Amino acid sequence: FFLLLYSLQSTISIYHPFSLATMKLSAAVLALAILNAAAGDSDFGELPPGITTKDAQTAWEDFVKNAFPTWCIDGNETRIDGVDGKCADGSKSGRYDPFYLAKWHSGKDPSLGGYPTDVDTRYPFYYASGFFGQACAGGNAHCSFDFDGGANNCAKCGKVVTENDDGPNGPGHVPPHIGLAALTRAYHDGGFGAVSTWFDFAMNGCRVLPNVLLPMIRAYFPRDENGKAAYPPPFTSEGGPGLPDGMTYPYPLEFVNFVGETCKAEQGKFASAQCYEQHSNGNATDFPEYLQPGHGSPKYCSVGAKEADVNNDWCPYIFFGPNRGKYRHPHIAFAAVESWLASKVIDECGEEWDDNDGKDYPHTPDHSIAWPKMAVVEGFEDHPMQPALTEAGGFIWPGDEGTKRKACKGMFSIEKYLTPTTIGTPLVADSGTPLVADSGTPLVAD
Repeated sequence: FFLLLYSLQSTISIYHPFSLATMKLSAAVLALAILNAAAGDSDFGELPPGITTKDAQTAWEDFVKNAFPTWCIDGNETRIDGVDGKCADGSKSGRYDPFYLAKWHSGKDPSLGGYPTDVDTRYPFYYASGFFGQACAGGNAHCSFDFDGGANNCAKCGKVVTENDDGPNGPGHVPPHIGLAALTRAYHDGGFGAVSTWFDFAMNGCRVLPNVLLPMIRAYFPRDENGKAAYPPPFTSEGGPGLPDGMTYPYPLEFVNFVGETCKAEQGKFASAQCYEQHSNGNATDFPEYLQPGHGSPKYCSVGAKEADVNNDWCPYIFFGPNRGKYRHPHIAFAAVESWLASKVIDECGEEWDDNDGKDYPHTPDHSIAWPKMAVVEGFEDHPMQPALTEAGGFIWPGDEGTKRKACKGMFSIEKYLTPTTIGTPLVADSGTPLVADSGTPLVAD
């Protein structure tokens, strides 16, 4: 019945006082709410708790922090070690950084400042590339064995994309914010059975079963007649989490780098888009002078880095203004939701991610990705580092840590790695002959 209702595509725009963002109420969900208002699976109250009484950002900050407790800090933001229990602000003391500024150390020991990767949290529809020493290895971009990661932007290699959900690569890459949107909407709207049926501890631990999550995703984000699935951005109501009664809102911990004219352009596509003006109540004059305002993504790259066409992932998250360090990956929020739900229905699961999959985090070898050479910004030495540039204006990859070719545990896709690149000039062997996937020549790790 739920899936039949969701085949309806008309929507009604409404406003809710807790957010300035336009929210979407589908006719299908409205019908479901009228017919079955009391039968939703919101068995454990609001998700996240306080979402209708606090502002959305505070509710999600508190919720994620409960699943990934951060270490205590003093008034100068200096870490206070040895705290067992709660920090001065009443929050739980933990091992994660309260100011997440860069992806550089994600996958490593949390004391370095990073958080678990999508592979660490085992988000089922990520389709990471294997760690074979190519650029972007371990992420969702899949570069070939002969791709020149020192000359080309590895994000352009592309993700795993499929035309249906039935093939060997299943649905292909589904962004974690879409999983988060579908899961929270399904929780509030009902129609997918009791929450307890979403888990099987013996088979899948404290994580939502993939065969439960995918129908949720397709109910809210169906493929079109040509097999294409559209996934709106997380900073929009169209791609954001759900509230009771079918309403949706932008994921509030994204802090996307759209401002000024680029914000207007994005809001021309999605009127609900939350740009810098909305999430930080400012404008482009707030940006440090060396940054490129408005280039999209939640990263904040230097002008030179953007001119060099670096992978945005190598730049820091928001590190100035009222939301400094508050970015949290949607897959981290998704893992927090999984932990919270699982703790309600499975005795072995806890609300903290470290109670569940995080018990063995970080892994050996870890899932951190190979970074470029980085440099301090002259005159702004206390700011996060930016990708270093050559005299010719190019970036330098790999950096000091090497290519990080390593044998990691986890689920990876290798198909595209073995397909010759079509981007830039392919790498060649020392002899000058093109590299081939089956050359038989032993590879040497860094």
